[in-house]
Parts: sequence; C-alpha cells; structure tokens
Amino acid sequence: MIEWLIIDGYNLIHRTGHCRIGDRSSGDRTDWLPRDLDGKRRRLVQMLEKTVGILAERITVVFDGHSGDGPDEQESSIVEVLFSPRDKTADTVIEQLVFQTGLAGKSAIAGRIVVVTSDRLERETTEGAGAETMACSVFLDRLNETLVRIEQALRSRPASQRPATPLGNPFSALDINNPGGASGA
Repeated sequence: MIEWLIIDGYNLIHRTGHCRIGDRSSGDRTDWLPRDLDGKRRRLVQMLEKTVGILAERITVVFDGHSGDGPDEQESSIVEVLFSPRDKTADTVIEQLVFQTGLAGKSAIAGRIVVVTSDRLERETTEGAGAETMACSVFLDRLNETLVRIEQALRSRPASQRPATPLGNPFSALDINNPGGASGA
C-alpha cells in the first residue's frame, strides 16, 4: 500500500467531467457529479475518504488558492485538504511537500509517496525529488475499482450489518478516452 498519496485536486477534477454517481443500471439520473466547483471538490473529498487505508495510508488533496477567510467547508478529518496560498500554485505546494519529505534523500521516499497529476512538468519535478507519479486517468480507474470492491463487500454483508446509505461512485460512468463526457449515460 502507498504510504502517502498527494493529489492535484483541480487537475483530477478537470479529468472527470460531469459523470454519473453510482450504479449506471439503476436508471436514476438525479445523482450526477455536481456541476459547481465547490460541489465537485466536496464530492471528490467524500470519495477519497472512503478509500483511506485502502488506496493509501494518508491522502492529501491540494487545490489552487482559496478565497475564503474562515474555515473551509472542504475540511475532512480523514483526508487532508490543502489550498495553496494566494502567492503559490497547488503545484508549488505539492512540490514543497515532496521536497520536504525527501530531505532525507530520494531513496527514503521512493515508493512511499505517489503524486497524482496529469501535468507533465509536475510529474517530472516530483519524480526528480524521488516520488512516484500516477496519471489522473490511471488513478480514476484505480479509484473506481476500489469503490466498486468496497460496495460489493458491503452488499455481501447481512442487511443488519450494512450502513444506512450506499457509497455511490462518482466515476462509474467516466470515459477516460472522452474527457468531460460520460459513457453509457
């Protein structure tokens, strides 16, 4: 298992488009990934919360800038949510996280930190500091598979042991080859 997964939040969100949440076969079309950016951020964090300890021991998602002055509604007690300061980009914050961890040397973080981004320069920079990288499309496939496995495991439990609400899957209809579009919807 990965020790620390650092995700370029907006880079990942922009790869998802307006995709369906949950089971495509249900016919219920009311549960689309939100169209507003705040809703997309919130939904992404919710899905990541379900995978902490499965995809990675620690998950941090970094977004560019934050205009609010008070506590952020995106805060999570499970997933670390960071917004870059006004004078920095999310890429800069991600690089700083990797470089600070890598001060002990590249070999100390090799295989421990994975950065999720499809930004080529960001991938090269963080790989140069010793982190591994994963393209957003690969991560979305892995996230989808993990959420499906979790849902199947929950469904296999006796009804008395199931949670009150289904997990849902925001990327179940995502067509990686058609960015911004959903397949089968």
